[in-house]
Amino acid sequence: MSKDQGYGFAIFILSVIIAIVYLAAFFAPLIGLPPQWRDWAIGIPVLLFVLLVLVISGWIGWTMLTTPPPAPLEPETISPSPKKESERRSSTRSRRRRK
Repeated sequence: MSKDQGYGFAIFILSVIIAIVYLAAFFAPLIGLPPQWRDWAIGIPVLLFVLLVLVISGWIGWTMLTTPPPAPLEPETISPSPKKESERRSSTRSRRRRK
């Protein structure tokens, strides 16, 4: 088994154990455990979720605060190409001939 597979196995076993403990705490009154465990089984994940959202919001705010504004974009100056200039001259000549 490679190192990555070992880490994957450990994460899998840990998540299964946490899921079993969570379900046992959630259904604590039904299986003879103290009923306060159910309150903790609901409160702790809610607390962790709220903290996660606040940390991510703070990180986004900090990033926006400390990032310098982008440099202003300078408009492109379009210089007439030699080909287009010659086309303009020829079209002007043809207009003069028509008159």
